[in-house]
Amino acid sequence: MSPPKKMTVAEANRLEVEEFVEKFGSVFEGSPYLVRSAWNARPFEGFDDLSRAFREAMYTASRGEQLALIRAHPDLAGKAVVAGELTAESVDEQASAGLDRLSPEEYEAFTAMNAAYREKFSFPMIVCVRNHDKASILRSAGDRLGNSYEEEFETALAEISRVADLRLRDLVEETEEGGRRVPDTSGERGVNPGIMLGQHNYGKCGVRLVKVFRGSERHEVMDLDVAVTLEGDFGASYVEGDNTRLLATDTMRNTVYALAKDHLASSIEEFGLVLVDHFLRAGPTVERARVDIIAFPWGRIEADGKPHDHSFLREAGERLAMVTGSADGYRSVEAGLGNLTVMKTTQSGWQDFFRDEYTTLPDTDDRILATVVTARWEYGDQVDSDYDRLWARVRERLLSTFTDHYSPSVQNTLYRMGRAVLEEFGEIEKIHLSFPNKHYLLYDLSRFGMENENEIFQATDEPYGLIEGTVERTS
Repeated sequence: MSPPKKMTVAEANRLEVEEFVEKFGSVFEGSPYLVRSAWNARPFEGFDDLSRAFREAMYTASRGEQLALIRAHPDLAGKAVVAGELTAESVDEQASAGLDRLSPEEYEAFTAMNAAYREKFSFPMIVCVRNHDKASILRSAGDRLGNSYEEEFETALAEISRVADLRLRDLVEETEEGGRRVPDTSGERGVNPGIMLGQHNYGKCGVRLVKVFRGSERHEVMDLDVAVTLEGDFGASYVEGDNTRLLATDTMRNTVYALAKDHLASSIEEFGLVLVDHFLRAGPTVERARVDIIAFPWGRIEADGKPHDHSFLREAGERLAMVTGSADGYRSVEAGLGNLTVMKTTQSGWQDFFRDEYTTLPDTDDRILATVVTARWEYGDQVDSDYDRLWARVRERLLSTFTDHYSPSVQNTLYRMGRAVLEEFGEIEKIHLSFPNKHYLLYDLSRFGMENENEIFQATDEPYGLIEGTVERTS
């Protein structure tokens, strides 16, 4: 049976919404409503624009929808595999990593890993398995089990984004960027009729890099997690076993460390651009490169009232960057921050809201407002080359705006923060913000004959409100 014919982007633009969902419904596991959201971004100028629309649909979905998307994925080598209940896409993807061919010992290891992960996070571990093998998945699980809930939530979305991009490439032609299909010429009689290699890519993930800057007695530290993904004309290696024009993933890892020596001097965005440029030049058949970077912050330990020159304390929050590029000169930079917990102890209220027969919450004009800020923003064509300064100023503007007003609602504060960023930074086209409420409830001390004058609170984790929104330019 011949592989299904890929659709062009132009053909995708002509689809009505139901046709679009039918064609691309498998891109997001069990979540066709996100595909409908991507359809609203038509017309797509090319594959990159189409892929970006799907990614944006996921990241602008509500927190509940994102959690439902994560939970729609099966366990890795789990019961659904044995029962034959996976989607066709998941079957092929898990098979690509050998998860359908586990030894009894390997199956036991994956079963234990799945149970430990679900016990801690209440959702399955998501891995873009096409970029892994059995051993690397288990190693990754060991590292990720040490993460916080918010860190793993963001990691799951990033992995789903990679999966979705690969599934799109299985469905849509990429003639302007390569994306070529390669006939199977490995058979004894030459070409094997009806069989050819479809979309393919490879790379190196989980490159943990720490650089210490020792130019003076006062040291600086950068702590990164780097992932590299390459696409291009790699068919000879897949089909014929000819690796002569293929860059080894071990070389990719070495390259990250080697280039960090001279080129990791300031921003992770610039380092990402250096890596993209290098891999597009170094790989003789590379046509597209993507670099994802997470930076973990370290602050100085104070000793005798002074910041220490070479002793550090890991801080909360992460800095994010995704840099993509292609051989035709196209470059794209996205940035963000996550896991940043903030609180204001007054100047916040919630009153005059709609009430029905189930409403019990009283009005208040003085409450604690606390949330974990996640922000992602998209740069336009004209970008300040000093990404470090720009990122720090965006972070500063978000935090200062959080403080500078009475908040009648978290919704209003979210919009004010997003608007403030766009007003100050013309380089940014849009910003998406996610604010899960961290509730602090006034504790009833009257049972003990005591008054609680807005001093004693009970902190609760669940259930929680979730407020999200995208603030963007009108043109």
